[in-house]
Amino acid sequence: MQLTVSASHGGSPADGTYYYADNSSITVSAGTYAGYCCIGWTGTGSVPASGTASTCTFTITANSTITWLWGSVSVAPTSITFPVPGEGQTICEGGTTTMTEVGGTLGYNAVWAWYSASCGGTYVGSSPTAILSPSATTTYFVRAEGGCGATTCASTTVTVIPNNTVSAASSTPTLCINTSLTAITHTTTGATGIGTPTGLPAGVTASWASNTITISGTPTASGTFNYSIPLTGGCGTVNATGTITVTPNN
Repeated sequence: MQLTVSASHGGSPADGTYYYADNSSITVSAGTYAGYCCIGWTGTGSVPASGTASTCTFTITANSTITWLWGSVSVAPTSITFPVPGEGQTICEGGTTTMTEVGGTLGYNAVWAWYSASCGGTYVGSSPTAILSPSATTTYFVRAEGGCGATTCASTTVTVIPNNTVSAASSTPTLCINTSLTAITHTTTGATGIGTPTGLPAGVTASWASNTITISGTPTASGTFNYSIPLTGGCGTVNATGTITVTPNN
């Protein structure tokens, strides 16, 4: 019986035609070739019509052929880039980061697979570009996965900055007009300063230093004053708020 082997990237037996006694048990296998992997075969005669392994065992009872099939091996990514301004390696809490693999090539039936925590760890999606919203600082990994296996990973760490916070006012005072105000304070986190206050009585100002807003002065107008002081820097839109009540003289 005649067996014709088509093994363009090597095999056992190699590319060629071979003769066997009828009813012989035959095992053939694909070889290895840099940049390719065996993804199966097609066959005629006594060889099964198709398969996905790199070896095939059969009993030959008729003239037969086997053709090994090959797929390209993926090339690992070399790095991760951030193509969208404002959606980069450092984001605010609740924000989005957009990441794209760089330097890799997809092989046979391969996709870009993204993970967090470790290479092959927690799966987060498959696409050339990942759009993610981590709630805390997270390390991400990307690799090619497909019919010829998985590559090594490229990785990067996305830093998530918590939103600014501000405490309640240290006091909600009631005082007479033209009387010095006992300082009111608010403690902040994340901010690097304050914007323009609104709602403070005339004669009273606000300042920021060492994560503390200090409101002080001598009010020269009477009434109920609901103030708001915006934090600047850091992340998020946060305002310190409170109330100062100034009574007129008798």
